[in-house]
Amino acid sequence: MMLLTDGIAFVAATFLLIEWRSLRERFLLSFALGFLCIVIGCSLAPLREAGSFYIGIWLSNSMVPLAHLCFLHGAAAFAGRRLARAWFFAPALCSALMAVPGMDAQALSLFNASCVAALSLRAAGILLGERRTNGSETQMLLCTFLFHGGFYAVKAFCAFAPGAFISLYNYTGTMIVISLFEGVLVAVALAMSIAGALRRRREHRVTLLAQSDPLTSLLNRRGFEAQAKSLLARAGKDGGALLLIDVDHFKAVNDSFGHQEGDRLLVALADYLKLKTPVDAVIGRLGGDEFVVILPRFDEAAALQFAQGLCSGFDRRVGPQHCGTLSIGCASFAAGTIDLTEAHLQADRGLYDAKSKGRNRPALDPQNLAGYQDEGPFFFPLAVAG
Repeated sequence: MMLLTDGIAFVAATFLLIEWRSLRERFLLSFALGFLCIVIGCSLAPLREAGSFYIGIWLSNSMVPLAHLCFLHGAAAFAGRRLARAWFFAPALCSALMAVPGMDAQALSLFNASCVAALSLRAAGILLGERRTNGSETQMLLCTFLFHGGFYAVKAFCAFAPGAFISLYNYTGTMIVISLFEGVLVAVALAMSIAGALRRRREHRVTLLAQSDPLTSLLNRRGFEAQAKSLLARAGKDGGALLLIDVDHFKAVNDSFGHQEGDRLLVALADYLKLKTPVDAVIGRLGGDEFVVILPRFDEAAALQFAQGLCSGFDRRVGPQHCGTLSIGCASFAAGTIDLTEAHLQADRGLYDAKSKGRNRPALDPQNLAGYQDEGPFFFPLAVAG
């Protein structure tokens, strides 16, 4: 059984190290090092039969808490959490206690099992907060650490029970057989969970690449449409507004100053939109210098007022043609809307109207302007400064 555990741990460590070299995910390296510690511990364990205490018993058993510290660090990295420094001293403390001269087998087992239980249950606690935001592999990792930590807690409790535990000196006893079998199950469960996590993260990366604009890191047209559908499905009772944003005389920027300057202008606009728009807004780059923003719960007037602030705040006037200012078309959509085609057409007509009136301004669809008076560059007092 120990040979089987050793083999599974070696294969898992090799696989995770290969994956870490390509993905550079911290949790992969931590779990790989944990499995390598298991391999070393299992490889040294047979030396106890030759009477070598410090190598066959002390060092072999010290590898177990060290492996679980690596697993704990891996769970924290997987969940995006920082691990308190105190946990890094737990294996060292356990090893120091096991190295005390004259320590009997029951005390050694108690220290070892208690440390493993604490590390495993802490890993389960970290993953507990992630179970609702991740997939089945997170739940499997959580259950594995809960089961493993609970088992070692029972193992620590039984350390001084007559005949119930093991003799670390000759590796016999009832609990050793159960422990070896449990170790095989846990190694397989961890390996399967991490493989599932890798698959999900690869799928997530592919989705991000397919739906993001490489220059600005905003959503591309495909990503924007997907996010828009998701937002409309979630916010069916609320209306909102759609803004179409275009950089004035963008072609002149590229022709006069080069495409690199044009790219820098687009990146600056993308960063500006991320900074100024609400947290729940959806921002995308449809192509070229055309950007789009969905503002949930904004009506027409609020959207136009907000667009005024964007124009004023991003007034990058370059050259004699005042290149780099913004023209914005605004349109609202009603609660229960499931398709933004009409809002997009209205915003497009508003954008054309803004450009025809001198650029560097927002505008509504001229067909929906009843009650609005054009009083110059802005229809409303400036409310959102850039």
